[in-house]
Amino acid sequence: MVALAALSLAACTAPVQGVPDAEVVRPSITPSPDRLPKAGQCTDTGLEVLDCAAEHEAEVTEVGVLEGLGAGYPDDRDLRRAALPACRAALTAYLGSPDHDATRLQAHALWPSRDGWAKGDRWRVCTVVELKPDGSRVRRKTSAKDLLKAAGFGTVQLCAAASPGEAKDAAITACDQPHRAEAVPGVLALGSPQDPAPSVDQVNAKAAEHCARAVRNYVGAARDDVFASWRAFGSQAWSEGYTSAVCYAEATRPFTGRLWGLGRNPLPA
Repeated sequence: MVALAALSLAACTAPVQGVPDAEVVRPSITPSPDRLPKAGQCTDTGLEVLDCAAEHEAEVTEVGVLEGLGAGYPDDRDLRRAALPACRAALTAYLGSPDHDATRLQAHALWPSRDGWAKGDRWRVCTVVELKPDGSRVRRKTSAKDLLKAAGFGTVQLCAAASPGEAKDAAITACDQPHRAEAVPGVLALGSPQDPAPSVDQVNAKAAEHCARAVRNYVGAARDDVFASWRAFGSQAWSEGYTSAVCYAEATRPFTGRLWGLGRNPLPA
């Protein structure tokens, strides 16, 4: 079974409905723990190890154990709650930065099927995948290890065709296409999955100053035609580890180009 994170976030101005999308794969027999791939190895949708220099869809960030679950096979929500917070933490360590929520890189989790569970398997495999703006997976030929520690942020950055602060769907698009906003480094941690999920007003109060500062640093100057907006995951996803707000540099009109380091130069056409 494979649990997927959502590419879209909920606008800062409205409560979030729903949970991150999920893709489910149900093999008849799942591997025993000694046959699982290891951190740093690459795979596709399953657990078969591939050469990371060849096309692949996923890269293993961590292999661990599901804890806090009973003997009976849990439902999908309980499995996600048990697996995804740890996989998101592993993704931060693997990429070298907590800013992955501002990119198209996402944590995915795999766990045993029902028959493997009945045999006593409790493993979880955490992977990182890169998604295209349409939500399909990129087939990478390079490793994502430490990508955000280096200068790789701009290669996987989220850009939005609609207003992240106002639109229900920010319409994620390629950053070399016309867009209204760019996610910026400096993802804001709002708490722990064990904490109560904050209200929209609480998120806005925490994000306003933080995102204004992050956007100013990203652009390189205060501007009248670029301002800070933000989006946060929904309360239903909070317990699954989606406990951040993503800051965006949003322009007053669509543009092509980048706002990174724009300073006081004219807004791109």
